Amino acid sequence: MSKEIMQEKAVDTSFVYDDLLKRLDLKDLKRPTLIVDDAREKEFKSGYLKNNPFPGVTLFVLASLRKKCMNKLFLEENVLQTPAIAATLSLCSALASNILSLRTKTKDNSEIYTDLAYSGMQAIRLYVSDNKGKEFKKKRYESAIRVDNAFNGSFYKYKTKDNRYFSFHVYYQSQQEKLVEALKLNKASKDFKFLSTKKDRRYLASVVKTYNSLDLENLVFDSGACGCVLRTRDEWEATSVGKAVKKMPLIRFTEEGEKSDISSWGNVTTKGPLSGIKVLDLTHIIAGPACSRILAEYGADVLLVRRGKFMDQEQALLELDGWVGKNSIQLDLNDVKDLMRMKELIKEADVITYSYQNGCFDKFGLSEREIRELNPHVIYSNLMCFSDSVWKERPGWAPCAEDITGLSVRNGSLESPKNLNGVPLDYFPGMLLALGTLIAIKRKIETGVSLHVTTSLTRGAEYLHEVTDLCLKNKGKPSTLKIINNTPKGIFNDIRTYVNTNSIGEVGFPNEGTYNTSIEDIKQNYPFEDGKKGF
Repeated sequence: MSKEIMQEKAVDTSFVYDDLLKRLDLKDLKRPTLIVDDAREKEFKSGYLKNNPFPGVTLFVLASLRKKCMNKLFLEENVLQTPAIAATLSLCSALASNILSLRTKTKDNSEIYTDLAYSGMQAIRLYVSDNKGKEFKKKRYESAIRVDNAFNGSFYKYKTKDNRYFSFHVYYQSQQEKLVEALKLNKASKDFKFLSTKKDRRYLASVVKTYNSLDLENLVFDSGACGCVLRTRDEWEATSVGKAVKKMPLIRFTEEGEKSDISSWGNVTTKGPLSGIKVLDLTHIIAGPACSRILAEYGADVLLVRRGKFMDQEQALLELDGWVGKNSIQLDLNDVKDLMRMKELIKEADVITYSYQNGCFDKFGLSEREIRELNPHVIYSNLMCFSDSVWKERPGWAPCAEDITGLSVRNGSLESPKNLNGVPLDYFPGMLLALGTLIAIKRKIETGVSLHVTTSLTRGAEYLHEVTDLCLKNKGKPSTLKIINNTPKGIFNDIRTYVNTNSIGEVGFPNEGTYNTSIEDIKQNYPFEDGKKGF
């Protein structure tokens, strides 16, 4: 049965691939071959207990999540996340080939292979990652346990006074503190813990029951935290923000930078088609790092900015797989010298990726306009939660995007909403931003224009609705892409690639969903280093 299901997902991928080409007006790109290999199910399902970095009894908590997610990879999807991811990654690879051809002035002879199971795995990468450094294991465990409490909206929904479901989404301690204060709870934020979840859920349920749903949503957002009423798709699209998101193109491109040549990029090296391109990575958690990970995989020099050492990151677990192929610099923007160094790096960058809440860096003189003044030639790629007009300044997270746009209801029902497999509303929009950034790089080569690239978590969610509708409409039609059942020798051999890092020990990074014959093995770009001084 799962063989037929995966075959159908491959056919659906072909429809999504063609839709993306049409929406983004892309022509003359290589078309991928899709792989549906029977061996994948056994390979994936038998691996949930292996290479588990959690200590003691918590090992079984992660193993349970892994098993559940691995099983779902091979089941039917009410919301077609795997075809959307497979098509987007295929198109990223095709654009990388095209960029390589343009930069080297050679013919594109690439062949692209996309494995459906490996592509689906990209939405559950945070569960699949592994780390063998003992000190970091402890930090990673503490990070995971801290967010796994009664406020975790991915797991727990609460009924309001007007009988609607409501979910909270607070993944930083500072946001949770704001929420606790806004709700006037009689318990400190730090005391909501994993072990007290059962009791805390009863308490939160009693508090939420005193609020009407929209009043609570406004209160939560006004406090600087994040939480939402679970809506159907129709209800979402009837709101002002839903209308604004639906009106957005899937990826928006605007010409805001000045024209410039690409001489500073130099010649293409064995690192890949993006070698020589400097990417300043101002992203965090999952979605933004998922974008810049793809750029790093294809050879870009990605410098990730963090305030302190990775060992001390509050959300180490949630962004481990996003560190692939990057270097990291530690800058505290409250320090004048560090702020000046940041401005120097902005001037050096060819691309900036940004996924913090809009306006977050304005107090440091690093608004988008001020960044453009420092570097008018930079490609600026921006990922937000909501639209680029309505709710532009509001914070948001992937599970919130699922709940508010109707995906959780579509995946379950209004009375029994279910979040999607893994966190696709982080990874998929991040991949869309990478796709947009690759298009911007291609246009930079062709025209010299520096584009602003924008998408959002909720626009990605809206597209998953559109993708599912599209594939239902085309059900029964043949695939427009070639599908094979046997994996070519030497590719898609392992779920993870292990690399040594200078700061967090040996890491097992989950492998990518595509393979491109014209690009050197991108696993050579997987190493990660912290504490760098610059690009």
